[in-house]
Amino acid sequence: MIARGNVGAVIELSVVIPTFNTAQMTLRCCRAVLASLPRDSEVIVADDGSTDGTAELLAREAPSVRVIRLESNRGFAPAANRGVAASRGKIILLLNSDAIVEGEALREILIAFAADPKLGVAGARLLNPDRTPQWSGGAAPTMAWMIGVVSGAGPLARFVRRRGSRMQSDVDWVSGAAMAFRREVWEIAGPLDERFLFYCQDIEFCVRAGDAGFRVAILDAIRVVHAIGGTVSRGGAERSDVLRHDPERLWADLLTWGGRRYGRRWMFVARSILTIAAAVRIGARAILRRDNAPFVRAINALRHSDS
Repeated sequence: MIARGNVGAVIELSVVIPTFNTAQMTLRCCRAVLASLPRDSEVIVADDGSTDGTAELLAREAPSVRVIRLESNRGFAPAANRGVAASRGKIILLLNSDAIVEGEALREILIAFAADPKLGVAGARLLNPDRTPQWSGGAAPTMAWMIGVVSGAGPLARFVRRRGSRMQSDVDWVSGAAMAFRREVWEIAGPLDERFLFYCQDIEFCVRAGDAGFRVAILDAIRVVHAIGGTVSRGGAERSDVLRHDPERLWADLLTWGGRRYGRRWMFVARSILTIAAAVRIGARAILRRDNAPFVRAINALRHSDS
């Protein structure tokens, strides 16, 4: 069944690309998709109130791309939900504007879903721009994992991520940077939860799909280069030197997700522990960089997160 608001016959694949003020990045993403787009497919860009001429650039340089415009900037999840609602595909690929699909990734998505009726959500094997492995998904977050993220245990996290990225297939969640799913799964487990600031919508959606009995997996044949953080960079989304996670929204969203999943008691304990972990990191960053403002804001977000 096609969601209300769609027009036209059902097709095989819809690629939905949410974007906000990343015009050139979005154009590169669309060109890579169009270069390997299977027949009976469509590309939709959900423009989240951009003011940088994204829609005009795509109309001029990639006229086959359908642009759905939101009047104001509402966030990733509302834009993604709007784009999916307008799509017609049996299979939908939600793709970040800072991601580049490689080779026959789009065809491999259709092949994978056709071969396994229980496959509900498929994630790409994500690569950094330098071709090193990027975290593509994994087990549902635990408090220990969140402490590692908040405390900045970078070297250990990277070691675990690289080892795990070679071995994982079936997982609890896959990254929303390149996440494909059946329309019927979207109707059961979707839409994306718009109460999150930016992160964790993919985790919540995948966990719901798994709870409904669908398989969630990372597929080796689907390779996507992802400039992690390119869609949320402060100070210029097109600058490669600032492509990082947004700690304020990341930590607050992780805590909010955990509270909903594990309960209010967990939320109370986790908020205290994560605030301490963040404070330690703030002190270290303040000494090294004399810039603790982002982390102070992150602590405030953790304190005020609501389950």
